[in-house]
Amino acid sequence: MSMTETIESRTQDLELALDGIASTGGAAVQVMQMIDDPNVTANKLASTIDGDPIFTAHLLRLANSAGFGMAQRISTTHHAVSVVGFTAVRSIAALLAAGLSEHKNPAPRGFWEHSAAAAAGCVAVSARFGVQKGEAFSMGLLHDLGWAILNNVDPIVHREITHDMPDTADQCELEIIQFGTSHAQAAARVLRSWSFPVNFVEAIATHHDRSETTTIHSKMILAGDALAHLVLADSGFATDPADFDQMGISPVALKDLAELTSDYTAEILASLPR
Repeated sequence: MSMTETIESRTQDLELALDGIASTGGAAVQVMQMIDDPNVTANKLASTIDGDPIFTAHLLRLANSAGFGMAQRISTTHHAVSVVGFTAVRSIAALLAAGLSEHKNPAPRGFWEHSAAAAAGCVAVSARFGVQKGEAFSMGLLHDLGWAILNNVDPIVHREITHDMPDTADQCELEIIQFGTSHAQAAARVLRSWSFPVNFVEAIATHHDRSETTTIHSKMILAGDALAHLVLADSGFATDPADFDQMGISPVALKDLAELTSDYTAEILASLPR
């Protein structure tokens, strides 16, 4: 098989994988569909989530994590939904629906750690950008969903592209050559099919294109992602302090934000369906 035929075959495999994820069923997808209903209540969502013990466990761990700062322990699904918000509930549902733990190939090394750290970083900077914590958490958590999806299609080729280092613009260009789409575009496609908000999807689709970093959501992902790379010492990714200056984050503020990100990361990681 020629190189061109191999790439075409890989692209077709990816298309099937994306279509398969978008059409999956189960409680997680039911929750995402319910959230699209403007009349849905926290009670209704909680009742559906209670029917899925795995979903319930992840949601309660998240609600009790330091990132959401509750003084008392959250012990009911209804209270957890109210604390983290519908958008964060939807993000956990998305990870469950994507079935990353059920794929034939495990998520790439560092994927869960980076996703948790990016979620933590986005939560840490959320107030600076006027974004609710639940929404910030979700955008950070899901921004690299496509990284795991592409890896599942062909882990050998994807590892050659990424060298086990997450989330760079250069990787996006190589992914487009080898898979027909980048991990950012793949994530956006799946999230769009599940009716995530347009501004949410667009920020994730363009999170490696600095020229498109114009909205509060895209700026927040940029800052949260940079904090994730900063606190994950083994990420192999060089974070330039000047980048934070351009985001309006001073060295003093950066120290505090990095500490918050580090503190939140471990608890968020423990709440994920991996």
